[in-house]
Amino acid sequence: MEGGDFMKKALVIIISVLIVLSVAGFSFAEEKKHSTKEMHVSGEVTAVDAAANTLTINGEKGKVVLTITDKTKFAEGKTLADVKVGDKLSAKYSEKDGMMMAWEVITKKEMKKMEKEKEGVKMEKEKEEMKMEIMDKIEKKQKEIEKE
Repeated sequence: MEGGDFMKKALVIIISVLIVLSVAGFSFAEEKKHSTKEMHVSGEVTAVDAAANTLTINGEKGKVVLTITDKTKFAEGKTLADVKVGDKLSAKYSEKDGMMMAWEVITKKEMKKMEKEKEGVKMEKEKEEMKMEIMDKIEKKQKEIEKE
């Protein structure tokens, strides 16, 4: 094998690797562009379009038109058909292909209930941690007494 042939083959391999990596990079960038950043909206329902499977909520930052799919979870077994203009709702959604895709819709009442439950769990956890701290202190004190 001559030096020129080796260099040509090496150059072809290097260029091939660069092409493969650049295509993979573009595909990764495209995938990243459609990432599912969680967004929230809470407010009054201003429109329901069952034919288009959309729900419009007027939130603090303006109106958000949410697309409802078969994967959208409604609280208490409800569906889009149960939603009426004037209802107060909260929704979690993400943008996909230029549409706001709702994946969870709950009433503000349910949202407050969930927040209270989370707070209750947090308080119980804090109580448990305090109990453990006290038990550790008692155990240490008992060991000190036993050493005396």
